[in-house]
Amino acid sequence: MSHADLTTIQPVELLDALKSYPFLAPYHLTFCGDQDGGVPRYRSTYTICGTIEQNPLCSKICQDAVEEAVHRAIGGNRPVVFRCHAGLLNFAVPFKAIDIPFTCIIGGGVREKDIDLAHMESLAKSDNVDAFALLEELENLPDVSEDELAEVARKVQELVPSLLGKNLHSLIFEKTMQRLSAITGVSNGIDTARSDMDVMGILSETLGILFDIAKIAVLLPDGSNTFSMTGLWGLEKDLGTMPAAKAQAIFPRKQQNNVTTLDEECKAFFPDIDARHATCIRFATSEETLGILVIFDVVLTPRDELMVQLIAGRASARLLRIREEQKQSLENAQSTRLMAMFSSLSLAGSKEELNERILGMAADLVSASCGSLMFIDESGSTLTIQSALGMNMQLAQSMVVQVGSGIAGKVAASGHPLLVNDIEKDKRIGIPNRPRFKTKSFVSIPIKLRQDIVGVLNLSDKKNQKIFTEADLKLLSTFADHASIMIERALSIERADVLEQLSITDHLTGLYNRRFLKRRMEEELARSIRQNLNLTVMLIDLDNFKIYNDLCGHLAGDRALKKLSRILTDAARQMDVVTRYGGEEFCIVLPGTSKKESIFVAERIRREIEAEEFPHEENLPQGRLTASVGVASFPEDGNTEAILLKAADVALYRAKSEGRNRVVIAGISHGDEDHPGRLKSVHNKG
Repeated sequence: MSHADLTTIQPVELLDALKSYPFLAPYHLTFCGDQDGGVPRYRSTYTICGTIEQNPLCSKICQDAVEEAVHRAIGGNRPVVFRCHAGLLNFAVPFKAIDIPFTCIIGGGVREKDIDLAHMESLAKSDNVDAFALLEELENLPDVSEDELAEVARKVQELVPSLLGKNLHSLIFEKTMQRLSAITGVSNGIDTARSDMDVMGILSETLGILFDIAKIAVLLPDGSNTFSMTGLWGLEKDLGTMPAAKAQAIFPRKQQNNVTTLDEECKAFFPDIDARHATCIRFATSEETLGILVIFDVVLTPRDELMVQLIAGRASARLLRIREEQKQSLENAQSTRLMAMFSSLSLAGSKEELNERILGMAADLVSASCGSLMFIDESGSTLTIQSALGMNMQLAQSMVVQVGSGIAGKVAASGHPLLVNDIEKDKRIGIPNRPRFKTKSFVSIPIKLRQDIVGVLNLSDKKNQKIFTEADLKLLSTFADHASIMIERALSIERADVLEQLSITDHLTGLYNRRFLKRRMEEELARSIRQNLNLTVMLIDLDNFKIYNDLCGHLAGDRALKKLSRILTDAARQMDVVTRYGGEEFCIVLPGTSKKESIFVAERIRREIEAEEFPHEENLPQGRLTASVGVASFPEDGNTEAILLKAADVALYRAKSEGRNRVVIAGISHGDEDHPGRLKSVHNKG
C-alpha cells in the first residue's frame, strides 16, 4: 500500500462527510467516475433507489438514465435534476479535483409529493410487479419538489470544494485517530478472548460500529474438509458450510496478501447472501488457514483497510494462540484420560477382561463402533480374535487369519499400522467394502511386546460416519504401546500363576501338594485361633500299597492313586483342603470341624475306599485295597501345623499297627476304648 493511497481522499470518505450534513440525510449518495474512453462507471457505496433497489423496476433503464444525467452534468459543469425509470427524483453534481478518482456525485432515493398513480400502474403492468406493494414502497420514500431537489444539488456543489480543502483532511485525520484509539482498546479484549467465536464476536462488533458495516460473516474450518459459515453482524447465525477447496479459492493461489475483494465473484462464493460486493480477510499461518472474515457491501478506503488489517492481525495472532492452547489442553486431557485408562487396565482380573477393556477403551478413544483384538497363536502362523465389538463373539472366535494374508495378517507380518480412508480406493487394499461395515474407513494397529508382534487391534465404523484421521492413528498407537505393557504384565502374571500352581500341585493327581498344605494349615490355624473355631486334620494312607505296586506295576499304582484322589475330593466339602502328603499318603484339612464331627467323615471315606474296585486287588493280603486313617484336632491335639500333623501321623501309625483299614482318633489310647463318653477307634470288623 503506497503513501499516496494513504494520503489521498477516497470517494467514500467524501460521501461520509456529505452524509453528516442534515439536509442530505434523506438522500442516498453514490459516485460516478470515468473509465477508458470517457464511459461513466456506476460505483455504488450507497444506493440511489433506497428501499426499492431490489425491485424489478430498478433495471438497466435506470442505469441508462444515470449515465445520461452524468454526461449532461459534466458537459455543462452544473447540477442536473433527473428522473429514473421508476419516476423517482435524483440529482447529479459534477466537480473537478486532482486527487479524487471520480467526477460526479449522484443523490436520489426520493419522490415527488404527488405520486403519479397512472405511471405507477403502467410500470407495474409492463414489468409484472405487484402495484399495491410498489405503491407502499413509494409512499415510504421521502418526498420533495423538483425545486427543492435543485436547491439541494446547488448546496452540494458549493459544499464539495470546501470539503476537499483542509476541512475534509482534518475530519479524516480525526476520525482515523478515533478509530485507532478504539482498535487499541479493543485489542486487549481480543488478547483475552477464550474461543474462536469470542474473537470473531469482538472483531465483528468493532468493525461493524467503527466502519459502519451492515453485514459480516466468518468462515471457520470444522475439521472435516469444510468450513462452517456463521453470521456475526447483520446476518443469520447459521449460514451453512462451504467446501474447504472453495473457501481456499477465495484467495488466488500465489497471493500473499491476506485481504482480497470480490465483485463479480461475490454471488458465486456466497449465493445465499444478499450482497454484491465482499471484502475477505484471511487469518492464516504459513501452514493453514485459521479462518476468513467476510465483510459485505462496503468499499474500504486504503486507510480503513490498513486499520482493518491491523485489528485482523491481532485477531489472527489470538486465533493461533487459541489453537495452540486447545492443542495443549487436548493433549493434557488425552494424557489424563490415557492414564485413567491404564489404571483401569491394571485392575483387570483376568486376561479375557483385560482384552475386553483394551478393545473397548481403544474404540472409545476414536469413537469407533466396531473392532476386534487379535492375537497370534503359539505357532506364530495364525491370528484369532480374542475380543470383539459390534459382532457376535462366538462367530468372531471361529474366524482365523493367516499371518501375512488379509488386512490384519499383513499388519501382523509387517509390524506397521494401516490407516485407510476408503477401502475400495486405497491402492494398498482395493477390495469391495463388506456389507457388515457401515463406512469404508478403518485402522489396524500392531500390538508389540518389546520387538515382537503378538497381535493386531482393528477398529472401523466411526459413530459419526467420518473417516479415521492421522490424529486417531497417533492416539491409538500411543494407547497400543501402553496397552502392550499391560498385556505383557498379564502374560507374566499368568505364567507366574502357572508356575505357582505347578509348585503347589501334585502332577499325578492334580491335588495340592505338601508345600501348599503347610501354608494353608498355618492360615487356617491362625483363623481358628482368632475366631475360636475347631480344626481337624486327617491323614489317609493306602494299606499294602507297595505290595499292590509290585504286583500290578507302577501304572496301575498311579491309576489307583488318581482314583483315591477322586474319592477324597468328592467326599470333601468345598472349604476343605485335600492334598497329597507323599507317596500313597493323603491329607484332608477340615476347617470349623470338631473331632467328634470328623469321625463320621473319616469313616465314610474309609468305607468308600474299601468299596471301590481296584484291578487285581484280590491278590493283596486282605483281598482288597483299603486305607487307614489318622485323625487329630485343634485345640485338643496341638496348636501348630507340625504338632497337629505329628498327632495325626501317630494315630495313623496306630491304625496300621492295629490291623489296618480303620480310623484312629489322636489322644485316645488303646486302654480308653471302652471308657464311657469317649470316641473309640473305628475299624472294620468284617
